Amino acid sequence: MASYCSLLLVALLSLAAAALGQASLKCQVQPKTLAAMRNCYRPLLVFSPSATDSRLKRQGQILDQDADDMMDRFVMFTPILPSAKDYDPPLDTPFVIFGAQQTQAVRAQFAVPQDTFLVLLLGEDGNEALRSAKPVNSERLNAIIDTMPSRKREMLRPHAN
Repeated sequence: MASYCSLLLVALLSLAAAALGQASLKCQVQPKTLAAMRNCYRPLLVFSPSATDSRLKRQGQILDQDADDMMDRFVMFTPILPSAKDYDPPLDTPFVIFGAQQTQAVRAQFAVPQDTFLVLLLGEDGNEALRSAKPVNSERLNAIIDTMPSRKREMLRPHAN
């Protein structure tokens, strides 16, 4: 199912590149760093003390319920885990798991201890737009994203998502 999600994301990015000039083909489908996400995606970083944490699972379920909204808004679900060994990824939501070095760098950048659960939404510019100690519902994510200047421009274009 992850490959289906990747194919869907590639198709969406191709359409976006052609029609919207946003999330272009220069964007990696599975970015390996936050820098690679800049000007391509809106990372939703979910720091979790473990791959089996119930809050992490809940955030994934929330995103899966509204996967179309997340794809329309170019949200990239990015769990930040001590180990991805027992992680059960979402079914429909675009996601990426960073390697150990990038995971440590992201934790240090946002000063999030390994035993902490935290949700951070970043804009395409890399700036922090939301910080929450509990899972965030789709309505709140959509409302925040829809106030971002880049999203406002997307919504003004013909055939925008």
